[in-house]
Amino acid sequence: WDLCALPKGRKALCTKWVFKLKRDQDGSIARFKARLTARGDRQVRGLDFAFVFAPVVRRSSIRVLLAISAWFGLDLDQMDVVIAFLNGELEEIIFMKQPEGFEVPGKEHLVCRLKKAIYGLKQASRAWYQNLDKFLLEIGFVRCAADPCMYVRRLGGSLVIVAVYVDGLIIASNSQKEKDRLKGLLSAKYAMKDLGPLSW
Repeated sequence: WDLCALPKGRKALCTKWVFKLKRDQDGSIARFKARLTARGDRQVRGLDFAFVFAPVVRRSSIRVLLAISAWFGLDLDQMDVVIAFLNGELEEIIFMKQPEGFEVPGKEHLVCRLKKAIYGLKQASRAWYQNLDKFLLEIGFVRCAADPCMYVRRLGGSLVIVAVYVDGLIIASNSQKEKDRLKGLLSAKYAMKDLGPLSW
């Protein structure tokens, strides 16, 4: 964000800290998370946002992907995008109050004009999906007609399929080289966590 004076007639969204426990597949605590969010429940339709819908991969598509992977012997890996929503570009002009405890001394009267989506905004998920969709299409993937969160790329005899569920990606491939290449491209563009072989 950039700090600026709040224009006349506009309201700044409040902020809220969200604390969460992240658990592993066996239920043990993996890490403690703290996230600054905007109070999106106070956004005004038509002023602060227009569209909010963002697709996620269907469960039936994941089942089909697992079946195809088993049939053709594809390797399945999992990746997670760190702070995914902060990669989304905002189309609207949104103002937010400075986070409590992090006000800039001498500029407490100013507000934050958001440049990127932030968790809590109604359109944050959509902005992130549009960013990732654009990137995958740029690097040669084709979006499936039946599911907008399934992407396929064929190069010679290699096949790579990506399923996207918000900030989680399942990557299926018959080529270790192409899978590593994709992971490298994703890690260069976004902060990523490689979770290794798909386990849960």
